[in-house]
Amino acid sequence: MSDFDDLEDFFAAARANPPQVSADLQARVLADAEAHMPKAPRQPWHQALWQLLGGAAGLSGLATAAAVGVWVGVAPPEGMPDLAGQFVTGTWETETSDLTAADTGSEFGGFGWDMEES
Repeated sequence: MSDFDDLEDFFAAARANPPQVSADLQARVLADAEAHMPKAPRQPWHQALWQLLGGAAGLSGLATAAAVGVWVGVAPPEGMPDLAGQFVTGTWETETSDLTAADTGSEFGGFGWDMEES
């Protein structure tokens, strides 16, 4: 027999009878661990909301998106329906616009679209 076989016998005996931790010791260890854990301070709701929205950068992006949404809703670009005006007046357009009469003579020079037919 080698030294490793003797050592394996000791390990087998230890695995057969594992030590049991008393309930009192386990409760004291857990209480001590809980006492050493840092306590997270409670934040006021407005600071939590500020962090949730991403601070100044997130709130400025949200405000910009809201302003653009209101702007496009009240004064839409040409070709889009005026939904705010339809809502206020109570009249709804059900007809579709004729897309074949669109202006195709626009100048696209400077963007690489100024190709001429030869």
